[in-house]
Amino acid sequence: MNRKEEYSMNNESTGFTSPLGPLMDEYLSVKRHQNVSIKSILTVFYELDKMPSVRRMQNVAITQGIYLKWLENVGICSERTRYAKILIFRQFLQFMCHMGYASYIPSLPKRPKTSYIPHVYSEQEVKSLFNAIDNTLLQCRHNTTCLIGLPVIFRFLYYCGARVGEVLAIRNSDVNMSEGFITLTETKNRKHRLIPLNEQMKEVLCTYMHYRDKMPLASTAEPDSYLFVNHRGEKISHTAVYTRFRKMLKACGITHIGHGEGPRIHDLRHTFAVHSVYHMVKSGMDIYTAWPIISTLLGHHDIYSTEHYVRLALEIYPDLYQADGAKLATIFPDI
Repeated sequence: MNRKEEYSMNNESTGFTSPLGPLMDEYLSVKRHQNVSIKSILTVFYELDKMPSVRRMQNVAITQGIYLKWLENVGICSERTRYAKILIFRQFLQFMCHMGYASYIPSLPKRPKTSYIPHVYSEQEVKSLFNAIDNTLLQCRHNTTCLIGLPVIFRFLYYCGARVGEVLAIRNSDVNMSEGFITLTETKNRKHRLIPLNEQMKEVLCTYMHYRDKMPLASTAEPDSYLFVNHRGEKISHTAVYTRFRKMLKACGITHIGHGEGPRIHDLRHTFAVHSVYHMVKSGMDIYTAWPIISTLLGHHDIYSTEHYVRLALEIYPDLYQADGAKLATIFPDI
């Protein structure tokens, strides 16, 4: 079996009808195996699949002309969306070349600068958010596992700066209470990340798991089962988390602009980074010692990706310039 045949095994079909269809299905299969979201990739692929020049192609290859025609038809969208689509298409073209289908690979345009300024929640806002979700739980007559899990999920997002998808993907086998850590396995960079648990977070998790396992659901305590599940015993969805978070914002009187303008749930990650830098430096740690620690906890490839958070912390807390010393007593913010 040659390399083309090896990658041409019939996988979950997506209804493509052009000559590119089998290759696009194979590429999606690879991405699924890598635990990569395929939603944005599908958008680009459906655009490609409908192009007359692609449907008429005799040889499976993407020429410069086909690429430019696709680019012309991308339509009205933001600079960031356009960049993301080009990046997806370019990665697929590299895959095609790797598989032996010679294709034109365009140069990558300059990455657009984001105009969004992260919303760093104040410590009072964080407390208000937690109170809002806790009150929702107390007021609900029928507490489902989803509602029981959400207060823990939001605390975990703030506690360690994890992404929503990383937290929802945690399985019971990833939790090591005896050693005091959780392993994040489905991360953005596809690298496992260890999150140490302090006594406060361990207590929160243990309480949740105790009540979760009392629910009339099968296999919730099995090692391969998800840590956070809904009333059907399935993994809690992103939609459930985002919907509840918007209700929390409203209950706290925090204006949610929407359309990516924030405040967002992802801003809890930014808040973790900024608050942690602040507490570490105020406890006596040099900011350049704190920097790589925060970078590791956030799962960044290098410390330069974390520079933005350090600068943000210095802007919000200018008194950090005067802080010095070396203590590691309060890496994590209170939950």
